[in-house]
Amino acid sequence: MEVKRCQTGIKGLDELMEGGFPQGRIILLAGDCGTGKSILSTQFLVNGAIKYGEPGVLVSLEQTPKLLRADMAAIGFDLATLEREKKLIIIDASLSGMAFKESGKYALTPEQFSLETITALIEEAAEDIHAKRAVVDSFSALDTLLETKKNQVGMSLKEDVRHAMLGINYKLQNMGLTSILISDIFDGNKLSKHGIEEFMVDGVISLHYTTGGADAGRHLVIKKMRSTKHDENINTIEFVRGEGIKVKGL
Repeated sequence: MEVKRCQTGIKGLDELMEGGFPQGRIILLAGDCGTGKSILSTQFLVNGAIKYGEPGVLVSLEQTPKLLRADMAAIGFDLATLEREKKLIIIDASLSGMAFKESGKYALTPEQFSLETITALIEEAAEDIHAKRAVVDSFSALDTLLETKKNQVGMSLKEDVRHAMLGINYKLQNMGLTSILISDIFDGNKLSKHGIEEFMVDGVISLHYTTGGADAGRHLVIKKMRSTKHDENINTIEFVRGEGIKVKGL
């Protein structure tokens, strides 16, 4: 059977995986600080909204939407316009103080913060704008929530992460969303904080930053992509103002 593809629109990336992500699947985007995870995932949403008529939902667990809009505007992504045009919804699930949080139905207060509330808001936002794509930035930031839950129900954190991952995967796939979950790498030998996340998703892309030598720069590797023949090489990426990330040489 032919696999339907969700084009990322990121120059050079789709060519590495038979035209794009398998449609409706969950992709883990792993990398350490400064490798471009937030840029690549936001670019995936922006390209979907502008190039392919596919609105998106962005769950921001670390930055406030205000800071996110400012950072992305500096690259050339006008998120505010996409929001006004109902092509993008940003869910403010950041753990910042209430003085910095936005108001409205897509901003969570500390009392509302739960995995169930977040997934319910994703579903509501997806229905509001007929979204086809989603990004959770980042899954690693859910640890605070998971730690609280562990203390309440007595689960080990690894069991809780597995339970949360299964729940998010089911919800996003049931909504028909092609989704990126961002994972922060704290150990260069691992693709995720707990070492199990990469086994529970449909695809894994890792980003790395080499600071010296002939290989200095940022690199991308497709570690896994179900239903897809994909490139397995280390690919150099670069940032282009107004465009975002591109794979060099393609």
